[in-house]
Amino acid sequence: MTVAHDAYVRQLIARAKDGTIPPQEVKQIAQAVTECRAGRELYQRLYAVARAGGPAYEPLIAAYLIYPEDPEVSALAVQVLTAHWRVGAKYRKQILELLGSPEWDLDDDVFMAAVSGAGWILHDGFDAELLRALLKLAEEGRGEYNDDLMQGLAVEATARALGASHAELTRLPEGGHPCGVVAGLAEGRT
Repeated sequence: MTVAHDAYVRQLIARAKDGTIPPQEVKQIAQAVTECRAGRELYQRLYAVARAGGPAYEPLIAAYLIYPEDPEVSALAVQVLTAHWRVGAKYRKQILELLGSPEWDLDDDVFMAAVSGAGWILHDGFDAELLRALLKLAEEGRGEYNDDLMQGLAVEATARALGASHAELTRLPEGGHPCGVVAGLAEGRT
């Protein structure tokens, strides 16, 4: 990549964040992604389309939910659809699949996004299967080296589903165990 191209990609992200990409350019970027011309900048271009184009581009973003070629792209799609646009319930099947820790997700990017996304889906509506998956993860973990982190993420997502505020999610309850947050919310207190 050239210095000028790197600068263009940084500028594209900045313009997406401040909302200055015109609709016609968003359409062109989306077209490049659709035609597989995004290259190594697929993540950045999808981000720009999601941020600047909004939910009108839901089908394009959803096409990358399960994307073994680049787990970070898949994680972005999960975050956009569940946390930002709040349409994750439409994609519960894919979210459940991603909660199964796909072997191609080497750094757990997609798994962590799916845990958080499941919390947003549950925040917006009830889904027994997603709730069971989160509760099982919170209780049992995945049997891996980083289970404390993963269990904590599941507890946080479950607490979010029950309506916890950001402040409630960032403080531990008496006794220091994060599961107390979930139990307190379930009982109507923290």
